[in-house]
Amino acid sequence: MHPYQSGQLADDRRRQALAQAEQGYLAAEAVELSKAARRAERAERQVRRALRRALRLRSEPGQ
Repeated sequence: MHPYQSGQLADDRRRQALAQAEQGYLAAEAVELSKAARRAERAERQVRRALRRALRLRSEPGQ
């Protein structure tokens, strides 16, 4: 094999390894973002529930 070709192969392998590492990182990032989104949605529902309860309590007679 020509020396240039083996250097080219090593470059290709490095590029491929880098692409795979980047894909893995992006996949992990996507998982973290979806978890954060679920947490935010749950927190929003809790806030809405607390607000509705507070408004209901405030509007009850005798308050």
